[in-house]
Amino acid sequence: MSKFATPIAFLLCLFVDWRSGTIARADFPQFRGQLGWGVANGQEIPTTWSAAQNMAWQVAVPGAGWSAPVILGDRLYLTSAVAEDGRKPKNFVDGVKTPQSMGLGTFTPAPNISIAWTVFCLDKNTGEILWQKVIEIAKPQYAIHPSNSYATETPVADQHGTYVYFGAIGKVVALDLSGEVLWQQDIGVFKTSNNFGTGSSLAIHQGKVFVQNFSEGSADLICFDCVSGKELWRNKRDKNETSWSSPLVWENPQRVELIVSGGEQVDSFDPTSGSRLWTLNKVKAATACSVSADANRLYFGGSDPFSSGPLFAVNAGGAGDISPAKQNGDFDFCAWKQERAAPGMASPVSTGKFVYVAEKNILRCYAADSGDRLYQERVPNLSMINASPIIVGDQLLLVDEAGAACVVQAGPEFKVLGSSRLEDTFWSTPAISEGAIYLRGLSALYCIRAPQ
Repeated sequence: MSKFATPIAFLLCLFVDWRSGTIARADFPQFRGQLGWGVANGQEIPTTWSAAQNMAWQVAVPGAGWSAPVILGDRLYLTSAVAEDGRKPKNFVDGVKTPQSMGLGTFTPAPNISIAWTVFCLDKNTGEILWQKVIEIAKPQYAIHPSNSYATETPVADQHGTYVYFGAIGKVVALDLSGEVLWQQDIGVFKTSNNFGTGSSLAIHQGKVFVQNFSEGSADLICFDCVSGKELWRNKRDKNETSWSSPLVWENPQRVELIVSGGEQVDSFDPTSGSRLWTLNKVKAATACSVSADANRLYFGGSDPFSSGPLFAVNAGGAGDISPAKQNGDFDFCAWKQERAAPGMASPVSTGKFVYVAEKNILRCYAADSGDRLYQERVPNLSMINASPIIVGDQLLLVDEAGAACVVQAGPEFKVLGSSRLEDTFWSTPAISEGAIYLRGLSALYCIRAPQ
């Protein structure tokens, strides 16, 4: 591991599981890894692969979903929506041709089909499906965007099982290692903006699971106890507004914070008590993507088809209302901002020294301390990047929706280490464990690993 990854690696070593006192470096227990920051352990991953090269296994998992796989020990957990008519999400190009992408999604009726919302547990080494559990079979109450899925929220895991959230049926469920339900909470089903559907993944920290339920009918951030399922606290925003970003636990030198984002607002909470530490309004916040972090700063911003917001870096230590006087203006604890540099769907990622933003097929690198742009390059052979980038030691993994992938050197200069392609559609963020890459496509779940 190079000096660039050292701060993150140090934090990974300190990160402890709430029950056993240790989490293995091989674990990838939530969306974007151990800390939810998009950083995996330092074991190198293959730089090239194909259906015939470095393909350890591939498994066709029933149904479809954009939720990412999560890994704890030798177990891999995955959620899926198994539709009776076999429907699957469209890619970005086909999806934007629909009326929903032109602002008419509100009038789209819910599909008249039954869906089995299902959790799968696989052996990460072989791809064998160990068990599957149907949480509910029902007809959805609302339509979704043709490019979204009914199982987009990534679960979380600890050594006693997994915790899943299906926004389309409003259920948070804990399952043990054998797939039996430990507890279940119904938090309600609500309409989303333009009927785009739900997408906020869970976060987990010290025996608590966090659910962000920001929709047109709800503004709830809820904390449940992992063992009992008891609701420990709930916080409501002032405004009901859909956000597809995921909550982030930010462990910085001053304290641990729970960060949520959407619309024009970012909030920080004490994850134990639920008390608000600071709030930031009048900024174009992460809404389709998620907030990212390193040990010293948060990184966020939002872009959509009509406008590109700034990329903001926020220092630790905020308190109270730190909102700017004018829209997207300067504010207390803002380390820096780069105009028109915010990501769209793929979340930013930081090594602690460098921040990377992938937008369509463009990769930009910024100095984490100053915000200076170090490069902006078109990634060869890639098109639309929707999956969030993942840093593995000195490697940066990028995967586009058409199955093209690129491993780039993590550092201040743009250097391609290898390019690959699989014939499938990918929106899910990759998971990494012990040098293996786990990619969820529409057709299959793939394990890419160098021969051992």
